[in-house]
Amino acid sequence: MDFCPKYSRVAWLITTPKTALFARLRCKQWDCDHCSKKNASIWRAYLTKQLPIVSDNWWLVTLTASSLTRSQLESLANIRDNLEKLFKRMKRVFGHIEYVRVYERHPTSEALHVHMILSGLTPFVVHTLSKRLKRVSTGVLVRKGRKGTWTVRTWLKKVAQECKMGYICDVQHIEDGPLQAMFYITKYLMKALQDIKIAYLRHVQTTKGIGSPTQEKQEGWNVGHYITARDFLPGTVVTDMNTGTIVDNNYWEVYSLYPWND
Repeated sequence: MDFCPKYSRVAWLITTPKTALFARLRCKQWDCDHCSKKNASIWRAYLTKQLPIVSDNWWLVTLTASSLTRSQLESLANIRDNLEKLFKRMKRVFGHIEYVRVYERHPTSEALHVHMILSGLTPFVVHTLSKRLKRVSTGVLVRKGRKGTWTVRTWLKKVAQECKMGYICDVQHIEDGPLQAMFYITKYLMKALQDIKIAYLRHVQTTKGIGSPTQEKQEGWNVGHYITARDFLPGTVVTDMNTGTIVDNNYWEVYSLYPWND
Protein backbone atom coordinates (compact mmCIF):
# COMPACT_ATOMS: atom_id res chain seq x y z
CA MET A 1 0.00 0.00 0.00
CA ASP A 2 1.81 3.08 -1.26
CA PHE A 3 -0.40 5.69 0.39
CA CYS A 4 -1.28 7.00 3.82
CA PRO A 5 -3.75 4.61 5.51
CA LYS A 6 -5.20 7.52 7.49
CA TYR A 7 -5.98 9.67 4.47
CA SER A 8 -9.31 11.50 4.58
CA ARG A 9 -9.07 13.56 1.39
CA VAL A 10 -8.18 12.91 -2.21
CA ALA A 11 -7.05 15.10 -5.10
CA TRP A 12 -7.47 14.83 -8.85
CA LEU A 13 -6.10 16.66 -11.85
CA ILE A 14 -7.68 16.72 -15.30
CA THR A 15 -4.70 16.53 -17.65
CA THR A 16 -6.61 16.40 -20.97
CA PRO A 17 -10.36 16.39 -21.69
CA LYS A 18 -10.33 12.58 -21.49
CA THR A 19 -7.56 11.78 -18.95
CA ALA A 20 -7.01 12.58 -15.29
CA LEU A 21 -4.74 11.73 -12.35
CA PHE A 22 -5.89 10.76 -8.86
CA ALA A 23 -4.04 10.64 -5.53
CA ARG A 24 -4.82 10.19 -1.84
CA LEU A 25 -3.57 13.05 0.35
CA ARG A 26 -1.32 12.28 3.33
CA CYS A 27 -2.49 12.91 6.89
CA LYS A 28 1.07 14.21 7.58
CA GLN A 29 0.97 13.06 11.21
CA TRP A 30 4.13 11.79 12.93
CA ASP A 31 2.29 8.85 14.50
CA CYS A 32 1.52 7.48 11.03
CA ASP A 33 4.09 4.96 9.76
CA HIS A 34 3.69 6.13 6.17
CA CYS A 35 3.73 9.88 6.84
CA SER A 36 6.44 9.91 9.51
CA LYS A 37 8.91 8.52 7.00
CA LYS A 38 7.83 11.05 4.38
CA ASN A 39 7.97 13.91 6.89
CA ALA A 40 11.48 12.95 7.94
CA SER A 41 12.54 12.68 4.29
CA ILE A 42 11.20 16.18 3.58
CA TRP A 43 13.00 17.62 6.59
CA ARG A 44 16.21 15.78 5.71
CA ALA A 45 16.26 17.25 2.22
CA TYR A 46 15.43 20.72 3.50
CA LEU A 47 18.08 20.77 6.24
CA THR A 48 20.71 19.34 3.89
CA LYS A 49 20.22 22.43 1.76
CA GLN A 50 19.61 25.00 4.51
CA LEU A 51 22.11 24.25 7.28
CA PRO A 52 25.28 25.00 5.24
CA ILE A 53 23.76 28.37 4.35
CA VAL A 54 23.22 29.21 8.02
CA SER A 55 26.56 28.09 9.48
CA ASP A 56 29.45 25.63 9.20
CA ASN A 57 29.82 25.37 13.01
CA TRP A 58 27.23 23.16 14.73
CA TRP A 59 26.82 21.63 18.16
CA LEU A 60 24.63 18.74 19.32
CA VAL A 61 22.93 19.45 22.65
CA THR A 62 20.70 17.09 24.64
CA LEU A 63 18.77 18.36 27.65
CA THR A 64 16.42 16.55 29.98
CA ALA A 65 13.51 17.95 31.91
CA SER A 66 13.61 18.28 35.68
CA SER A 67 14.04 14.97 37.51
CA LEU A 68 10.75 15.71 39.29
CA THR A 69 8.80 15.37 36.01
CA ARG A 70 8.45 11.82 34.72
CA SER A 71 5.33 11.83 32.52
CA GLN A 72 5.26 12.98 28.90
CA LEU A 73 3.03 16.00 29.57
CA GLU A 74 4.86 17.09 32.73
CA SER A 75 8.30 16.81 31.18
CA LEU A 76 7.16 18.57 28.01
CA ALA A 77 5.68 21.42 30.06
CA ASN A 78 8.91 21.72 32.06
CA ILE A 79 11.00 21.94 28.90
CA ARG A 80 8.65 24.38 27.18
CA ASP A 81 8.35 26.63 30.22
CA ASN A 82 12.09 26.93 30.82
CA LEU A 83 13.86 26.46 27.51
CA GLU A 84 13.26 30.03 26.38
CA LYS A 85 14.90 31.26 29.59
CA LEU A 86 17.91 29.15 28.72
CA PHE A 87 18.03 30.51 25.17
CA LYS A 88 18.00 34.10 26.45
CA ARG A 89 20.98 33.40 28.68
CA MET A 90 22.78 31.65 25.84
CA LYS A 91 22.29 34.65 23.57
CA ARG A 92 23.80 36.97 26.20
CA VAL A 93 26.91 34.77 26.32
CA PHE A 94 27.34 33.62 22.72
CA GLY A 95 25.44 36.23 20.73
CA HIS A 96 23.25 35.11 17.85
CA ILE A 97 22.29 31.43 17.77
CA GLU A 98 20.21 29.30 15.42
CA TYR A 99 18.78 25.92 16.29
CA VAL A 100 16.64 22.94 15.33
CA ARG A 101 15.07 20.99 18.18
CA VAL A 102 13.14 17.75 18.42
CA TYR A 103 11.72 15.75 21.32
CA GLU A 104 12.37 12.12 22.20
CA ARG A 105 10.86 9.82 24.81
CA HIS A 106 13.26 8.23 27.29
CA PRO A 107 13.66 4.50 26.52
CA THR A 108 12.82 3.41 30.10
CA SER A 109 10.24 6.01 31.12
CA GLU A 110 7.59 8.31 29.70
CA ALA A 111 9.64 11.46 30.28
CA LEU A 112 10.68 13.51 27.27
CA HIS A 113 14.00 15.14 26.59
CA VAL A 114 15.05 17.49 23.82
CA HIS A 115 17.75 17.15 21.17
CA MET A 116 19.04 20.30 19.49
CA ILE A 117 21.61 21.28 16.93
CA LEU A 118 22.81 24.82 17.52
CA SER A 119 25.08 27.22 15.71
CA GLY A 120 26.93 30.01 17.45
CA LEU A 121 28.36 28.18 20.49
CA THR A 122 32.03 28.24 21.48
CA PRO A 123 34.12 25.60 23.27
CA PHE A 124 34.62 27.70 26.43
CA VAL A 125 32.94 30.35 28.56
CA VAL A 126 35.07 32.83 30.48
CA HIS A 127 33.78 34.70 33.54
CA THR A 128 34.94 38.25 34.28
CA LEU A 129 33.74 41.23 36.29
CA SER A 130 32.32 44.37 34.73
CA LYS A 131 33.20 47.90 35.90
CA ARG A 132 30.23 47.66 38.24
CA LEU A 133 31.63 44.39 39.63
CA LYS A 134 28.85 42.41 38.01
CA ARG A 135 29.73 38.94 36.75
CA VAL A 136 29.89 38.73 32.94
CA SER A 137 30.13 35.49 30.97
CA THR A 138 31.46 35.43 27.41
CA GLY A 139 31.92 32.60 24.94
CA VAL A 140 35.52 32.18 23.75
CA LEU A 141 37.29 29.89 21.29
CA VAL A 142 40.49 29.30 23.27
CA ARG A 143 41.07 28.57 26.95
CA LYS A 144 43.86 30.86 28.17
CA GLY A 145 43.73 29.65 31.75
CA ARG A 146 41.69 27.32 33.92
CA LYS A 147 40.68 29.91 36.50
CA GLY A 148 37.41 31.59 35.61
CA THR A 149 36.94 29.53 32.45
CA TRP A 150 34.45 26.68 31.98
CA THR A 151 33.84 24.30 29.14
CA VAL A 152 30.62 25.02 27.29
CA ARG A 153 29.19 21.72 28.60
CA THR A 154 29.84 22.68 32.23
CA TRP A 155 28.35 26.12 31.70
CA LEU A 156 25.27 24.84 29.90
CA LYS A 157 24.61 22.10 32.46
CA LYS A 158 24.78 24.57 35.34
CA VAL A 159 22.62 27.17 33.60
CA ALA A 160 20.04 24.56 32.55
CA GLN A 161 19.68 23.50 36.18
CA GLU A 162 19.35 27.14 37.22
CA CYS A 163 16.51 27.34 34.71
CA LYS A 164 14.80 24.43 36.56
CA MET A 165 15.49 21.76 33.96
CA GLY A 166 18.33 19.64 32.62
CA TYR A 167 19.44 17.24 35.34
CA ILE A 168 21.38 15.66 32.45
CA CYS A 169 23.07 17.79 29.81
CA ASP A 170 25.27 16.64 26.95
CA VAL A 171 27.11 18.97 24.55
CA GLN A 172 29.20 17.81 21.60
CA HIS A 173 30.82 19.73 18.79
CA ILE A 174 29.83 18.25 15.41
CA GLU A 175 33.17 17.87 13.70
CA ASP A 176 31.81 16.98 10.26
CA GLY A 177 29.69 20.13 9.95
CA PRO A 178 26.19 20.72 8.58
CA LEU A 179 25.57 17.35 6.94
CA GLN A 180 26.41 15.44 10.09
CA ALA A 181 24.25 17.88 12.08
CA MET A 182 21.36 17.13 9.74
CA PHE A 183 21.86 13.40 10.26
CA TYR A 184 21.85 13.70 14.04
CA ILE A 185 18.63 15.69 14.22
CA THR A 186 16.60 13.83 11.60
CA LYS A 187 17.29 10.39 13.07
CA TYR A 188 15.10 11.36 16.03
CA LEU A 189 12.16 12.18 13.80
CA MET A 190 11.20 8.63 12.88
CA LYS A 191 8.24 7.11 14.67
CA ALA A 192 10.25 4.16 15.97
CA LEU A 193 12.44 6.56 17.95
CA GLN A 194 9.73 9.03 18.87
CA ASP A 195 6.75 7.09 20.26
CA ILE A 196 5.28 10.33 21.63
CA LYS A 197 1.53 10.38 22.12
CA ILE A 198 0.79 14.09 22.50
CA ALA A 199 -1.79 15.63 20.19
CA TYR A 200 -0.73 18.62 18.07
CA LEU A 201 2.87 18.49 19.26
CA ARG A 202 5.26 20.17 16.85
CA HIS A 203 7.92 17.52 16.48
CA VAL A 204 10.38 19.87 14.78
CA GLN A 205 10.96 23.46 15.87
CA THR A 206 13.42 25.87 14.31
CA THR A 207 14.56 29.46 14.53
CA LYS A 208 13.52 31.89 11.80
CA GLY A 209 16.99 31.81 10.30
CA ILE A 210 16.62 28.11 9.53
CA GLY A 211 12.90 28.09 8.75
CA SER A 212 10.93 25.05 7.63
CA PRO A 213 10.10 23.31 4.36
CA THR A 214 7.00 24.56 2.58
CA GLN A 215 5.10 22.68 -0.03
CA GLU A 216 3.85 24.77 -2.90
CA LYS A 217 0.21 24.36 -3.79
CA GLN A 218 -0.17 22.46 -7.04
CA GLU A 219 -2.28 24.48 -9.45
CA GLY A 220 -5.21 22.78 -11.11
CA TRP A 221 -5.73 20.04 -8.54
CA ASN A 222 -9.20 19.53 -7.08
CA VAL A 223 -9.63 18.27 -3.52
CA GLY A 224 -12.44 16.28 -1.96
CA HIS A 225 -13.27 13.11 -0.04
CA TYR A 226 -13.78 10.96 -3.16
CA ILE A 227 -14.49 11.25 -6.89
CA THR A 228 -17.59 10.39 -8.91
CA ALA A 229 -18.28 10.09 -12.61
CA ARG A 230 -19.86 13.55 -12.50
CA ASP A 231 -16.43 15.09 -11.85
CA PHE A 232 -15.27 14.16 -15.37
CA LEU A 233 -16.42 14.16 -18.95
CA PRO A 234 -17.94 10.87 -20.19
CA GLY A 235 -15.22 8.43 -21.24
CA THR A 236 -12.49 9.99 -19.12
CA VAL A 237 -9.78 7.58 -17.96
CA VAL A 238 -8.55 8.31 -14.41
CA THR A 239 -5.21 6.84 -13.29
CA ASP A 240 -4.74 6.23 -9.57
CA MET A 241 -1.16 7.35 -8.87
CA ASN A 242 -1.01 5.39 -5.61
CA THR A 243 -2.12 1.98 -6.83
CA GLY A 244 -2.00 2.13 -10.64
CA THR A 245 -5.73 1.39 -10.81
CA ILE A 246 -7.51 2.62 -13.95
CA VAL A 247 -10.92 4.16 -13.31
CA ASP A 248 -13.01 4.32 -16.49
CA ASN A 249 -16.56 3.64 -17.75
CA ASN A 250 -16.32 0.00 -16.71
CA TYR A 251 -15.73 1.07 -13.11
CA TRP A 252 -18.59 3.58 -13.05
CA GLU A 253 -21.02 0.96 -14.33
CA VAL A 254 -20.52 -0.89 -11.03
CA TYR A 255 -19.62 1.77 -8.45
CA SER A 256 -20.85 5.29 -7.76
CA LEU A 257 -17.71 6.71 -6.18
CA TYR A 258 -13.95 6.08 -5.94
CA PRO A 259 -12.23 4.87 -3.82
CA TRP A 260 -15.04 2.50 -3.00
CA ASN A 261 -13.45 0.69 -0.07
CA ASP A 262 -9.72 1.03 0.75
